[in-house]
Amino acid sequence: MNYFSHYCEALLLYSMFRSLLFKLLTFLIFLLFVGNISTVSSENVFDWKYSAFDKYNTGFSPQTVISKDNVKNLELNWIYQFDSVEPLDDDIVPPEGIQTTPLIYQGIVYVATGYNEVYAIDAIDGSPLWSFKPDINDFKNTDVWAKRLAMRSLTIHEDAVYIQTSECSIYGLDLITGDIVFELPETCSNIPGNNGQYFSPFAPTFYNNLLITRAQGNAFGGRGYVSAYDLETKELVWQWFSSPPAGGELNWGYGQAKLGNILPFENDWGYTNYIAGGTSWGLVAIDEESETLFLLTGEPANQFDAALRPGPNLFSSSIVALDINSGTLKWYYQISTHDINNNDPGWKVVYTTISVNDVDRKAIIAASKSNYLYVVDALTGDLIHKPMHFGPESYNLTNENTENQSDMYASQTKYVGEIFCPSQLGGVFAGMSVADNIAYIPSQNVCGTVLTRQLEYKGEVIDGYVYRLDLDRPTNGSIYAIDLSTSELKWQITIPDRIQSASLIVSADVLYSIDRGGIFYAIDIEDGTILNSIPFNSMGSAGPSIGADAKGSMMIVFPMGGGTLTGNNPGILVSMSVDESSESSYDYLLFVITLVSLIYATIVIRRRIKN
Repeated sequence: MNYFSHYCEALLLYSMFRSLLFKLLTFLIFLLFVGNISTVSSENVFDWKYSAFDKYNTGFSPQTVISKDNVKNLELNWIYQFDSVEPLDDDIVPPEGIQTTPLIYQGIVYVATGYNEVYAIDAIDGSPLWSFKPDINDFKNTDVWAKRLAMRSLTIHEDAVYIQTSECSIYGLDLITGDIVFELPETCSNIPGNNGQYFSPFAPTFYNNLLITRAQGNAFGGRGYVSAYDLETKELVWQWFSSPPAGGELNWGYGQAKLGNILPFENDWGYTNYIAGGTSWGLVAIDEESETLFLLTGEPANQFDAALRPGPNLFSSSIVALDINSGTLKWYYQISTHDINNNDPGWKVVYTTISVNDVDRKAIIAASKSNYLYVVDALTGDLIHKPMHFGPESYNLTNENTENQSDMYASQTKYVGEIFCPSQLGGVFAGMSVADNIAYIPSQNVCGTVLTRQLEYKGEVIDGYVYRLDLDRPTNGSIYAIDLSTSELKWQITIPDRIQSASLIVSADVLYSIDRGGIFYAIDIEDGTILNSIPFNSMGSAGPSIGADAKGSMMIVFPMGGGTLTGNNPGILVSMSVDESSESSYDYLLFVITLVSLIYATIVIRRRIKN
């Protein structure tokens, strides 16, 4: 009886001691996390709240649970299959797969399909919580909708997740119930000077009481714009335009040219009614200290003869900085002057701090479809490094970083029956990731060509031009790691399939990528070694995200499939995590603590028995 009493006391001491050590270790690890987060990002390490993790679009998460040491042990948690969609009218262009990186917030996964549907999924077991499903065929009631479907981002703001549907209506959906708590319809209707059409793949951005939005429409004759609305009154606060109104504007951009790298050009864009393009597509970034909005603009419309739009065509194919409160242009850097190859930057602009010659500099990072990396000063727009080319040598491109020496009257007729490389879709056609002064850039090696045919453009049938990929030649994908301090190439790898639409992310010394064929890659950021590759045999067109479920278990989540390019399938959402049998550093520490505790308990028992 006395022995049993001593044994129980020893077990109690052991339990208390182990619990105390466990709590102490957890607290120390938490402090370590907080320390790391404060130097990297203000975002919660357990959430993936923005499309590229943070509001600066770095694509870097400081979590350390899933790491280079255990990523080879990833195992499937669950798969959620999205609902089938009702048949679309024949004149609606279906989506090219699911292109939206999932958001993970407070244990819930939020993801949008190309069919403009939003799903809230329990991260623990993949069970659906709610869904938002607009009637796409009703979008045709919006005259300016280009009848194209694509969805590339969601935004969480306060207690709602926001989507901008393809016909430019913005909805805020309650995070818990999915109820519509905010609605701003048809934001691309009634754009001054526009006689074209749009589709809107990106969700709005928020700053203080401003809701900031834009739409895409270069190929549909849409005029490039960015709009800011008062979030409470829904009144328009400001608009900025990246191209002149249809029919042209006398000396467009002449006075503002001095704010960037291009000299004033009389009668820029010309005066044809076909003028359009420069629409902003890609994730935007905000510097709250200087109250600056950074964004990218697309190519001029290339559906008509580019010789009819002479000049540099400001402010298309550019990196742009706007005063976020007024929409006033602060600076611009035009990447492709009088662009006839669609060499614009896209997908995301990254705002970060880099070290150059041991001096920290705020920088804007962007990559063009022509496989050039641009690193510019965030305050001035001046180049920090010369544009750096990566990948295979360009072939037959026009006005490649020629700025004021460009052919301002070039026509795309030169490409009819000819190829140019990279294609109008890159090169770079997915978002990069930036971490610890290194940019990780995806690229696809594919060429393009131009066809002539009659097409409908701005409500009339014209003898126009259509850009197509040259898929008769071999294609593949590549990833490049470039040191932002020196602009030197650190390493590069080639994979069998192209990387298109699926953005890269970095976390715990691992780079994650998904290729067009649906292979999930985990890559060592030090040398490009492939640590793990998992085939899913479905089209990959969205990047992954990393976050935790409601129990704190970290996971990697990404969609696959969707659309009609690989058969009419609704797509799936995949969740993976580290195999619990693997020994992470955290598991090892807990093992040591347990072992020490058992030894201590054994010593206590023996001493009390002797007494």
